[in-house]
Amino acid sequence: MRLKLKTAPTVEPITLEEAKLDLRIDSGDDNTLIASLIATARELAERETKRAFITQTWQMYLDQAPAIIEIPKPPLQSVVSIKTISVTESTVDETSALGQAVLSVTETDGFTVGDSIVINRDGAREEEMVILSIQTAVSLTLTTNLTKEHTAAQADRVEKYELVEASRYNIDASENSFGRVKLRIGCCWPIHRNFASFIIQFVCGYGATAITVPAVLRQVILQLTAHLYENRGATGIPKEIQTLLWSLKIHRI
Repeated sequence: MRLKLKTAPTVEPITLEEAKLDLRIDSGDDNTLIASLIATARELAERETKRAFITQTWQMYLDQAPAIIEIPKPPLQSVVSIKTISVTESTVDETSALGQAVLSVTETDGFTVGDSIVINRDGAREEEMVILSIQTAVSLTLTTNLTKEHTAAQADRVEKYELVEASRYNIDASENSFGRVKLRIGCCWPIHRNFASFIIQFVCGYGATAITVPAVLRQVILQLTAHLYENRGATGIPKEIQTLLWSLKIHRI
């Protein structure tokens, strides 16, 4: 399993003013530092508890997908999408310019009009598009223009992906355990290439505002921010704060 943060939290569980009040600081000289330490404290506490505090969006990449899949970083808010990367793929053959809809490729076998594609550059999947027409063994014409230039020298790969219908699976979200996605009876996952090709995008966290985060976690982040401020260069969580986080840590039974 590999995780990629797609959309980071837009706020923190505590404000700069709350942290400065706790630290008994009136000056604005260290505002930038303290704001950075608040974010660090939140990330450390999230890692320790295996939770997400403020609303954030992640992508999870799997090689293979079992019938029941655990979703990390509870509480799970929603599963945005499940996509699979097909065994069908091609590579960019000639330079395809930014702002045009024609993508020159080495092979078109396996692609059909209406297929969704994504362009993979060094593992970063970009340019999600739909095929409008195909010139056999030459090019794919897309429904929208390319937003980047693609060349054979960059070895950009053109991958076919499939959006898994939400009707194929059920979702179990819980605040105090990993979320789960389960195939419905009689359904199966699409065939894919079995290498970082099963992609789940999900939203997690207690909510989009600080008030949604449990008070004990907000208090812990205040204490951890103070610890980091008073002990410059510290990277871990003191034992007394770890004790406070223990009851909120996600444990496997």
